[in-house]
Amino acid sequence: MNEQLLSHIRDRLAIFTRVVHEGLPRWTAAQNPDDALAVELEIHQAARLLADWLTAAIFNHILSNLVFQANATRAARAASKTPLRCGGARPVTIRLLGGSRFKATVPYLKPDRRGKRRGRRRKTGRRGKGGQGLYPTLAALGVWSGATAALTAEVVHHMSASDTHQAAFEALARRGIEFNSKATRRIFYDFAHRARQQRDAWIAQVLCRPPSSSGPLAGQRVVVCADGGRLRIRQPARCGRRRAKTRHRGFKAPWKEPKVLVIYTIDEQGRPIESFRPVLDATMGDCEALFEMLAGYLMALGAAQARELLVVADGAPWIWERVGWLAKKLGLDEAKVVEVVDWYHASEAVHRVADVPRWSKSKRARWLKKALKLLQSGRIESLIEALRKLAVGRRAKGIREQVGYFERHKERMRYQHFKQRSIPRGSGAVESAVRRVVNLRLKGCGKFWLRENAEAMLLVRSYLKSGRQADLLSWSLRTAASWWEQPTPAPVLVEADANTVTHDLQAAS
Repeated sequence: MNEQLLSHIRDRLAIFTRVVHEGLPRWTAAQNPDDALAVELEIHQAARLLADWLTAAIFNHILSNLVFQANATRAARAASKTPLRCGGARPVTIRLLGGSRFKATVPYLKPDRRGKRRGRRRKTGRRGKGGQGLYPTLAALGVWSGATAALTAEVVHHMSASDTHQAAFEALARRGIEFNSKATRRIFYDFAHRARQQRDAWIAQVLCRPPSSSGPLAGQRVVVCADGGRLRIRQPARCGRRRAKTRHRGFKAPWKEPKVLVIYTIDEQGRPIESFRPVLDATMGDCEALFEMLAGYLMALGAAQARELLVVADGAPWIWERVGWLAKKLGLDEAKVVEVVDWYHASEAVHRVADVPRWSKSKRARWLKKALKLLQSGRIESLIEALRKLAVGRRAKGIREQVGYFERHKERMRYQHFKQRSIPRGSGAVESAVRRVVNLRLKGCGKFWLRENAEAMLLVRSYLKSGRQADLLSWSLRTAASWWEQPTPAPVLVEADANTVTHDLQAAS
């Protein structure tokens, strides 16, 4: 062991011991809740500072290792798609989990533009087409955006779990992480954008390969749900009057539909299997993008060998038009694919029909009871016949629309048959996911998102709500430095103890 490192650690421990000795008389004199609170906070602050001291000493020791520097630099240059050359040793500031910072001098690799025609000198803060450089030793340790992996995990968790950025800043401050909002946002969005690009690249690779013949979904009853939410996207106005102070134009904030997917498994009784954590993900892309993402997850997790693929959703045409493509992509027999329209959306359509005639409350209630009984028993043809009898006169147009709805989905509404086979009849899992992933974080008064930021937040929050955020962090950091540490095959293949993961699929289904 390096004697200089041990001597430095002993010095820091001596300082901590002196702080404890000086504080003991004051700490032991606490006689009320306020003093007790102050004592505990002061002790935790001292312990955090000691932890940062030790971490900084160990990191500096690792980063100053010449063999480590040479190996990391050689591996990064060999794996880079663009030529890199040595940019010398540069001082950097690294932020730690306890809120402290330390400085280190590490080797830097920059794009090799020698021999290329020099162009116009770039402006300050603008990077050329060659891209940015790389600190290979920091990347090997998972240090990106000047933050350690542990700090990145803490920032990502609070920024995605809190309902606003400001709430996240306050939660981090209580943990002793009191950076300015710009630094905190940079740590979060640098990770989130990088993880999204890695996820998209991984999905594209999976779609180009044959489906996996093994995985956690092989031999299981797999339930797939999809739905859309709502949030507002910020788009700069291209014309209009500029503001007097900033000389900036206003912006438009149209509503857009993020699309959410949920994958989980059920047992013979139709109950969610807790040993498999549900897969949640979302995108701001179109229907094709969502189904490509869905196909990628299913192919990677072994759904091609699933016993059943149960697709449960509302009556949105964009979902049902692509189920056939999904089954074909997985190579599943059509007999293994079961399509179910959510019971509550179907019953809502029945209620809309009951609102058209001007009935008394008692007559409306009697008709609804008979119609819902037909729907629940799966006698859709009889229900359609009852609806057609009402489609006369001025109320015909409104009722015929609902008749068409039931005719299109009658095979997806055999609820009595689904009940006998213990097949879920509700899409509450994805409805709950839309609320938890989108509505509680990205939708709200005065919330307007840049499209790329919304896309990044959707990914990170989806993994948070499925209990897989730690897996995403580990996979993303390894993938970013795959030339040094081999990443796991997928961000969702790492399984933890199911007892530590809680979700509300049981109630939602």
